[in-house]
Amino acid sequence: MPNIFDYQGKRVHIIGICGASLCGVADILKENGFTVTGSDMKTTIFTPYVDRIGVPYTIGHSEENVAGADFVVHSAAVPETNVELAYARAHGIPVLERSECVGQIFDRYQNSISVAGCHGKTTISSLLGLMLLRGGMDPTIHVGGVLHYLEDSGTRVGNSDIMVLESCEYMNSFYHFKPHIAVLNNVDDDHLDFFKDMSDVYHSFATFVDGMDPDGVIFGCIDDPQVVKLMEQSGRKTVSFGLSGGDYTAKDIEYDEVGCAAFTPVRRGEALPRVKIHLPGDYNVANALGALAVADYLGCSYDAITQSLEEYEAAERRFEFHGELDGVKVYHDFAHHPSAVKACMRAAKMFHYNKLWAVFQCNSYSRAYKLFDRFVEAFDPADTVIISEIFPGRETDTGLVNGQQMADAITARGGEGIYIPDFTDIGKYLQAHWHPGDMVLMVGSGDINAHVWKILKKY
Repeated sequence: MPNIFDYQGKRVHIIGICGASLCGVADILKENGFTVTGSDMKTTIFTPYVDRIGVPYTIGHSEENVAGADFVVHSAAVPETNVELAYARAHGIPVLERSECVGQIFDRYQNSISVAGCHGKTTISSLLGLMLLRGGMDPTIHVGGVLHYLEDSGTRVGNSDIMVLESCEYMNSFYHFKPHIAVLNNVDDDHLDFFKDMSDVYHSFATFVDGMDPDGVIFGCIDDPQVVKLMEQSGRKTVSFGLSGGDYTAKDIEYDEVGCAAFTPVRRGEALPRVKIHLPGDYNVANALGALAVADYLGCSYDAITQSLEEYEAAERRFEFHGELDGVKVYHDFAHHPSAVKACMRAAKMFHYNKLWAVFQCNSYSRAYKLFDRFVEAFDPADTVIISEIFPGRETDTGLVNGQQMADAITARGGEGIYIPDFTDIGKYLQAHWHPGDMVLMVGSGDINAHVWKILKKY
């Protein structure tokens, strides 16, 4: 595999530069002395970030974009038939896939921190990054989300030996990351379009752990039995955190009217000064403990930790408030697995409202089919669940499952499930039936967030 740092000072062309990760990779490479260019098929919410860092790019792909480049980095979504990638291959230009490139960047940091897990990665990694930033530790941060404290990007280039990296298990991409510190939040049967089953997911995480620094440290959430098993089998130093105990836990948890917690962190039996977070749900208390534990281990001041917990605003699409209409508040969350949906519903129940409306767009047919019964059960706390048509994601319709079936199953379970495939029609239905004091929670990781305005538009 070619090493991109053998080409430092030369031109790197990035195919897919407007993606959540590669826009940040462009920033990191530019700050490390590379000349960076890029291309993408379309603009995204990350395009303004690419503009801001001053990297030239084109919308649309052509051989001319790559001509003269010394190195090419591409998204995993770019097929080998892509005209730019094919040109690079044909002309002997060294090529790395995104995760390979990120892994080589990551290797240059002594205190390399991978935040892994099927749920909560973005929250823990971005919260930890803020703690280290406010603590004057000048970290490099690379997160697959939009963070308000990073000017609505997910990347910051620091000058210290610390890098915080959100590390995804999908397609085993985190195999390219060899961290000194690994945060393991949970292991769940997600991405079943790639993994065969839960055992396969566990094996992926075990392989990731085996590849980390032999002298490294695992911070694991003790609330998840799979994580506990990974820690026990790792042969490495471990630090535990969670609501059910561990080296870092919480006591005297109190939730306000929107489900946000104040609590007393407990470090190995020692009660620390009380903190407040502005994230709803008990799962976010556990997420906060994970970030706190790593920051504390790295020597971050407790004042910086508490300041960050107080200051932190959720990344986009994480229980995000979008607006209010007719006295009804509308939120959106990225949850796309039954475990995450259940946690989200649990958090929503802490809010003060008259009626909870859930609107769900399942992302991928394989996920809907293989986890069908668990999705149906996860929505038990909602008063009414509106199911849109399934978002295909990377897949084509298998004909095995559809939104109507899910709505019918929710009703058969004793709830109220309604199938409305179109979001404009969902908005019209809600406005005809909701009342002041109700709450709408739109759930899913597809393009449901692009349709929230249709719920808030007055019909």
